[in-house]
Amino acid sequence: MDARATLKARRRDRDEAESRRYRPRRGGRYDPDHDRSTSPEPSGPRVFSEAIRRAKFPARFRQPTNLTKYSGETNPELWLADYRLACQLGGADDDLLIIRNLPLHLVDSARAWLEHLPERMIHGWADLVRIFVGNFQGTYVHPGNSWDLRSCRQKSNESLLDFIRRFSK
Repeated sequence: MDARATLKARRRDRDEAESRRYRPRRGGRYDPDHDRSTSPEPSGPRVFSEAIRRAKFPARFRQPTNLTKYSGETNPELWLADYRLACQLGGADDDLLIIRNLPLHLVDSARAWLEHLPERMIHGWADLVRIFVGNFQGTYVHPGNSWDLRSCRQKSNESLLDFIRRFSK
């Protein structure tokens, strides 16, 4: 191979590499069409099915901002219903997307529990409710009922107000 062919081959290789290099679009914004590489594994907890981890967020989806992160101190079934409704109000109409978004709304201990579940255990909303409620049902403080009141006795030197406060705790 002569020197001219060698130089031509090097220029061609350099030009190809340059064409693959990322350059920002006008205005310096990221061009998502530039990166066409496929990710080998979708992001998210492995307990979720691949369909859940590949669920796409709608363009105008808004994260629930007025919902407290789940810590295990409230009724898990009610919290999940509130979370689902808040996501739907934010523009999510697909349960798979709502499930994919869940880890962002769990405190560290609840998120660690979710991350350590076996792979591909959750395929839909019914699976999530069954597993989530099954784990957290016993962790929250249940409100007192009439049976609890019957077992609670007022002390002889206790005022009625103090007795009611003690029962309400």
